[in-house]
Amino acid sequence: MRIVLNIWRQKNATVPGGFKTYETPDLNPNMSFLEMLDTVNEDITKRGDEPIAFDHDCREGICGMCSCVINGEPHGPEYKVATCQTYMRSFQDGDTITVGTAI
Repeated sequence: MRIVLNIWRQKNATVPGGFKTYETPDLNPNMSFLEMLDTVNEDITKRGDEPIAFDHDCREGICGMCSCVINGEPHGPEYKVATCQTYMRSFQDGDTITVGTAI
């Protein structure tokens, strides 16, 4: 599956930020949202660009550090599910997903 991502990018608090669009490489629908971001970061760094920064401490749905806001929903579309336990099968092939932070 392939997804289009609108990711909030901001170098630091003193520099204005904005959304940047990325098209993902082919994704496995069984990968987690954070694994998808890792895959996108690999593609971004191969092009020499700055990778997407995101919290990803335990990746087991325990710590709550994954502070992503996915399509306006904290942690994503599933009720009471952390971002690291949100799987790409929650989305449709070709979807556009907007990602920001809760901070």
